[in-house]
Amino acid sequence: MDSFDHKKNVDELLSSACHFQADSEKARQKARESYRKIEPVQHNNFRITLDGLIVRISKQLRYNINITTDKTSYQINLSASFVRTHYIINDMILNGDLIEAFTLIRKQLESLTRLHEIDKKPLQKLLKQTPKVINIFGKGGKILYPALSEIAHFATPRVGELLTINTFEDGRTGPSLYPAHNIDALACYDRHAYVSMYFVFWFIDFLKKNIWRCLQKRC
Repeated sequence: MDSFDHKKNVDELLSSACHFQADSEKARQKARESYRKIEPVQHNNFRITLDGLIVRISKQLRYNINITTDKTSYQINLSASFVRTHYIINDMILNGDLIEAFTLIRKQLESLTRLHEIDKKPLQKLLKQTPKVINIFGKGGKILYPALSEIAHFATPRVGELLTINTFEDGRTGPSLYPAHNIDALACYDRHAYVSMYFVFWFIDFLKKNIWRCLQKRC
């Protein structure tokens, strides 16, 4: 009897989880539709161009680098992770998962900082150390990184505004459990694009030094 009740409870919990996921996916689809309705044409064109550019340059990693140091190997892995995360963030922004998107933008900023640090410092001095964002990005880092950290750590109540607040029939208000389009979505994308553009500049320079030059020499 106890075994039967346990199975019944497990089945009910699984059903609840599946229904929640299905409703969440419907909410994300609705959020994507809302985002695209308010996205300016120039904004959309830029988003497509940036995504395509990142794909094009990242495919250059399929070429072998004959002389690979610990530094370049580290940077290649970081770059591959950055590219994968870029498209995850895109989906999160369009789907209304803004807190999660901002948190991953923080990760991207730290990864980009580490890529620059590897260029400048001995690898052993960087291992297990948090990237020093402000040292690389200066004033821009001083503004952006604390804001991203506030969201990632849910450090203030105002972060909850990114969840979108619902008003119920009885007058009560509360955060949405499901993703929803939020007026801060475009601003979130702007910060995402800011970091990704800096990555593109770094990545092209990296490819010039480590892949394209090597191919020209047929090494």
